[in-house]
Amino acid sequence: MKKVGEIKEPLLGYLQEVVVVPIEELSVIEVQRKPSQFHVKRLAESIRKIGFTTPVIAIWKDGKPIIIDGQHRFLAAREVGLKELPCIMIPERYAHDLMELNVEKQMSLRERAYVALNVYRMYLEEDKSLSEDDPRILDSIEYPYYITLGVAYEKNQKLFGSAYESLLRRLDKFLSLPLTEAFKEREKKARLVLEVDEVTRTAVEKVKELGITHPFLYREVVSFCSPIGRKRKVEESLEDVFEKLKRNLEKLVAEPERIRAHKFSEVTYEG
Repeated sequence: MKKVGEIKEPLLGYLQEVVVVPIEELSVIEVQRKPSQFHVKRLAESIRKIGFTTPVIAIWKDGKPIIIDGQHRFLAAREVGLKELPCIMIPERYAHDLMELNVEKQMSLRERAYVALNVYRMYLEEDKSLSEDDPRILDSIEYPYYITLGVAYEKNQKLFGSAYESLLRRLDKFLSLPLTEAFKEREKKARLVLEVDEVTRTAVEKVKELGITHPFLYREVVSFCSPIGRKRKVEESLEDVFEKLKRNLEKLVAEPERIRAHKFSEVTYEG
């Protein structure tokens, strides 16, 4: 382990050490959300392309460096075989506040989407040329569909986003485009989700006219009309799948009694 410099924190004035630590000497503090393996994989791909660009934040505890911010970067670096990592060491007395800010609260899908979109826009304002799949963004936003839904919720707060979450999780990807271009694509995806949601609402009302109603009806209708079912690996694009979903929903609007053949017990409840 070697110290390579110091940073004077500009607001509170304390010193932050900059050290390079052998990766086997690092560990992650226990109070952390469970890491996303998808996120780790995406970060590993980015590290292979452009290197490790963002230091982890750590504290000294019993003489050992403990990561309190950057577990996904750490796991991705270990996956690609890095031997050491740059760390910014902060005083342990600040660790609690930082962890409280970083720990993922039990937020609704709408709240998570809004937070992701706000973070996305911060990066957009800082550097429009930054690629959407840059590791800094991958480390800040857990799933790309949060961005898409954030845009959609801004346009219609009544969107039943959780009905499409299972589909979006499998279909939406971080884009290898500059943020200015990527955001335009996000807007297109959001418009398509909203178009589908309008048809879904009509289909749900038609099904209710048959006397079928329960708390998860919205999700059942989307599940019934999904063109990909429960397939985990999907080759088709988000746009193609949602266009097919839209057509299937329109057929259900015309023939709502078709849903009687659908077993609700087979519906997967997502969030």
